[in-house]
Amino acid sequence: MDIVQFNNVNKSFLDKTILRNISFNISEKEKVGLVGLNGVGKSTLINILKGIERIDSGSVFVNNKKNIAYLDQEHSFSDENNTVYEEIKTVFSYEYSVLNRIQELNALIEIKKDESLYSELEKLNNAFLAVDGYNLETKINKVIMGLQLDSLKSSIISNLSGGEKTRLSLAKLLLTEKDLLILDEPTNHLDLASIEWLEGFLSKFNGAVLLISHDRVFLDNVCSSIMEIENKELIKYKGNFSDFIIQKEMIIKGKLKAFEKEQDRIKKLEEYIERNRAGRMAAQAKGREKILNRIDRLDDPIFNIKRMKLRFNPKYDSNENVLEVAHISKSFDNEKILNDISFKLYKGEKVGIIGKNGSGKSTLLKIIADKLKKDSGEIKLGNRVIMSYFSQNNESLNNNNNLIEEINTSINYIEEDLRRLLAAFLFSAEDIEKKISSLSGGEKVRISLIKMLQQEANFLILDEPTNHLDIYSIEILENALEEFSGSILLVSHNRHFIDSICNTIYVLDENGLTEFKGNYDEYKKSLEREKEDTKNSVGRDNYIKQKENLKKISKLKKSISDFENRVKKINEEKEKLNKLMFDSNNSHNLTRLNELQDKITKLDEEELTILEEWEKMSDELENINDEA
Repeated sequence: MDIVQFNNVNKSFLDKTILRNISFNISEKEKVGLVGLNGVGKSTLINILKGIERIDSGSVFVNNKKNIAYLDQEHSFSDENNTVYEEIKTVFSYEYSVLNRIQELNALIEIKKDESLYSELEKLNNAFLAVDGYNLETKINKVIMGLQLDSLKSSIISNLSGGEKTRLSLAKLLLTEKDLLILDEPTNHLDLASIEWLEGFLSKFNGAVLLISHDRVFLDNVCSSIMEIENKELIKYKGNFSDFIIQKEMIIKGKLKAFEKEQDRIKKLEEYIERNRAGRMAAQAKGREKILNRIDRLDDPIFNIKRMKLRFNPKYDSNENVLEVAHISKSFDNEKILNDISFKLYKGEKVGIIGKNGSGKSTLLKIIADKLKKDSGEIKLGNRVIMSYFSQNNESLNNNNNLIEEINTSINYIEEDLRRLLAAFLFSAEDIEKKISSLSGGEKVRISLIKMLQQEANFLILDEPTNHLDIYSIEILENALEEFSGSILLVSHNRHFIDSICNTIYVLDENGLTEFKGNYDEYKKSLEREKEDTKNSVGRDNYIKQKENLKKISKLKKSISDFENRVKKINEEKEKLNKLMFDSNNSHNLTRLNELQDKITKLDEEELTILEEWEKMSDELENINDEA
């Protein structure tokens, strides 16, 4: 059964067509990725779904029997004075109201035995069980831990950062029992561990998902189909993002072949008509002209998307030693963020720093870029190093400048050059007078990249440069950084981006930096191998221990059996000696009686020693069996 259907939907703003004849459906449990360049209409499509935007023509069906939840960029909380934990619990307000009443009834029943109280309690217990109430805390804590909110449980919402509020909104959304989740860039403000956790959660989620994301690995690991908006149209592809890339290329090749064949036919008809417009073949030419007019002409399948032109050209090469970081420490409000961080970076190294949110990744980059003071330690740049820093918040931009003013960073630039540079980064002539403050996130990133190019640096420091860029722009940036001959130090939560660029990974945590030579994918595989090796090692250790225990058990059982046999023989010997003691032949022979008594005493002592050893071995055997 479909949850959503769009049928030949058209949408325009003023004279500009945004969506043209859009048709698609989302069925139950389907995981759909929505991709496309920035500004092609993805948000418009979502707003139509939400009922915020009206369509010009066509029809939209949303199954009113299905519950739909949206993750918006705007946050909506029940009370900003709530703690994070209190706010999350509001998702289960009904369940907690039932639980509170159950607790009240249990207290009342202790005071008075009223039959009506028992009846109400039974009904409420059944209702609580029906909503899986006794697993509420488990569900909540699972999401809190997965989204790294455990340290913020007691924090007041109004004191949270924008990223922390986004994670809180996402946590609430994931805990709702909905049939369709609509998520707009849900990986923003998540660290790599949380992104990977969210992938697993959504993959196992029992409902449908419509996902807008610029993270191709995330789309690969979650989605069962991809919808792309391009040139105002939407095409839906089966499979994940990698499948979509292959299918799209095959479809374009097929369309191109058909288009070229049709163009060849049209050309031949036109030539025939032109040659025979007059003369004895004019009637045939007229017939061919009618055929030509009836052809329903195919569009050119090659849709030439404008791409920004990006290439980092260092002014000159640096020396071999690019950067030395020695014993850097930094605290905020008496909380240690960086503790004794040291590493060296060499010419040609492209290093990705990963770690949990709050581990100090951006702080470290700011200190190295001299945008933030360190508490202690030393930063040393090598000879001939020209450094350029990209801030994830575009802090270097002056909001009061227009585009020309902002990128006019040298007296050597003339306006024509600056205009040409802006055009290479997809800014039109009309955009030039815009203030920086009016630009979108993606446009600000493009301006920041222009300023980086102008510096002709051989050492780039990049803090989340893929934020606000679409998949295709990220690919262009990836290619430019792959070809870059200098050194790179970057922080990113985009795994494909790190994999494409980095040849070294640093993991930052409370213990400092741990180096891994290789990209992120190789790093993850090494962790899996370590885990497997540990598992195998534990398995081998267990096997060896089990083998040793079997030997011990066999030895103990034999010893216990020997002891039992020896005790049996001692008792038999004692019995014989006791009979001799009462033998009439010995009754008056004191020497003989003393000899017999000494033997009995020695046997008693030997039996006692054996029984003590027997008890120890029995305990040891029991312990080994308990461990097994």
